Amino acid sequence: MTAMARRSSSDVATLQQQINGGGVITIFSANLLEEDQEADQFYSGTIASYDRCAARYAAQNDSIDEVKDLLTFFNERIPCTASLLDVGCGHGRDVEYLSSLGHIVCGVDRSEKLLHMARERVPKSHFLEGDVRALPFKDRSFDGLWMNAVLHHLIPQHMPQSLAECHRVLKPSGLLFVSVHLDDSSGWQAKGPDFVRYYARISGAMLTELLQDAKLTPVRITSRSAESRWLHCFARPHAN
Repeated sequence: MTAMARRSSSDVATLQQQINGGGVITIFSANLLEEDQEADQFYSGTIASYDRCAARYAAQNDSIDEVKDLLTFFNERIPCTASLLDVGCGHGRDVEYLSSLGHIVCGVDRSEKLLHMARERVPKSHFLEGDVRALPFKDRSFDGLWMNAVLHHLIPQHMPQSLAECHRVLKPSGLLFVSVHLDDSSGWQAKGPDFVRYYARISGAMLTELLQDAKLTPVRITSRSAESRWLHCFARPHAN
């Protein structure tokens, strides 16, 4: 499938002005959960691990090859000059690649250390500290959302709100990519003594149901192989 028609220069200029001038960004969303303070205490362990191990994590996950085919599929189904959001952008690897294709890309993450690395890596892109449960953007801001390896770090009761936020900021014709690690149980997993992260139990059926409940229709769900513990899903907003 070929890429969609190119956006007009006026559309791109308007979007760039909104991002630079704060027209899109609203830092504190009205959708913040009442229990955010308590939840942040829970998530702080995972965030602190990413901050502590930012350099190591970036070095171990710096090759674009592992997601190149997914990015290609994504790129072929969005406008040629699209407004994109990378949710959980990390050190900016995927933002850098998507920006190189001519897209206007924003990134949000909870790790200050990874965001600092992303800003140095892709200085022309815009990066914010942001929470997927309350994305700091106006409704229908983006042609595409890229959310790689994020959802499984949330406790299950926060997943519906997070996907609802993705739907909210996505344009009606937009495309969402979400990847999750398939785990048989929920809990804290250690990758060395200083890198401990929470992973939720999630299955393909659960992800499909969550997307449908958020008014998102899966259009492609794949895994690398029969033995893969990763699930990759592309979805679009329900047709009215």
